[in-house]
Amino acid sequence: MEMIYALPAFGLLLLFECLYGYLKKRNTYHDVKDTVASLSLGITQVIVSIILASTLLAIDNLFYKHRLFDFGNAWYELVVLFLLMDFSFYWWHRASHRIRFFWANHVNHHSSKEYNFSTALRQPVFSPILRPLFYFYIPWLGFNPKSLIIMGSVSLVWGVWSHTKHIGKLGFLEYFFVTPSAHRVHHGKNPEYIDKNYGGVFIFWDILFGTYEKEVNPVEYGLTKDIKTYNFFTIIFHEWQAWYKDVVHSKSLREAFNYTFHPPQ
Repeated sequence: MEMIYALPAFGLLLLFECLYGYLKKRNTYHDVKDTVASLSLGITQVIVSIILASTLLAIDNLFYKHRLFDFGNAWYELVVLFLLMDFSFYWWHRASHRIRFFWANHVNHHSSKEYNFSTALRQPVFSPILRPLFYFYIPWLGFNPKSLIIMGSVSLVWGVWSHTKHIGKLGFLEYFFVTPSAHRVHHGKNPEYIDKNYGGVFIFWDILFGTYEKEVNPVEYGLTKDIKTYNFFTIIFHEWQAWYKDVVHSKSLREAFNYTFHPPQ
C-alpha cells in the first residue's frame, strides 16, 4: 500500500539520477530494455497494491480494533513504530532470501544486471499479498494503521535512494544506515555478498544478527543463474514455475516441504 504514496518521490529520484548521470558523464542507464522491464514491474505492483488496498487496510483495522495497547502519535512513539517496522522488514527480507517460496516472489528484484533507481522499482509483484504477514501484529500491538502507511512510505523512499552507484561510502553512517554502498552489496552475486545486508533503513539489524558485509570488491549485479530475458512474465514467474515443478515431482511430503521452505539452491 505504501508503494502508492511513495510513487511520486520515486519518479523524482529517477529523473534526478538520469540528469545527474548525464551531466557527470556517468550514465547508469545502459540498457533501455532493462529499465522498461523494471518500470513495468513497478507499475504492476502499484496496480496490485491499489486492488488490495482496501482489504489490507480492513485487516489492519481489525487487528487495531482488538489492540493490546494504545499508542498515539507522539514523536517517541513514532520512533518506536519506525524501528519496529524496520525490524519487521529485516525479517521479511531475510525470509525472502532464505525461504524458497518467498524467494520465488522476491527473485525478480535481483534479476537485473543494472543498478540504478529503476532497479528499485523492479518490485516483487506479489509482495502486497505476502509482506503484510510480517506486519499485521503491529496494529494489534496498538499502532494506528494510518501511521503504518506513512512510516512505510518513508522507508520505501529510503529504499529507492540506496539503489545508486553515484554515492560512495558515507563514513560512520555505514554502521547505522542502509547506505547505497551497503545495499550494493546486497544486490551482488559475488560469493562473499550473497545473502547479506537485508536491512531496509537501518543496517544495525544486520550487524546484530550476523548478516552484515562491507563493500570491498567491485559488485557484480544480477542472479547467480542469469535468466537472460526481458520478458515480463518470465521475470515474474520463472522461479514460481521451477518451484511448482519440483513440488509436483517430489517423492514425498517431506521433499515437497523442503522444496518450499528450505533456502533456494
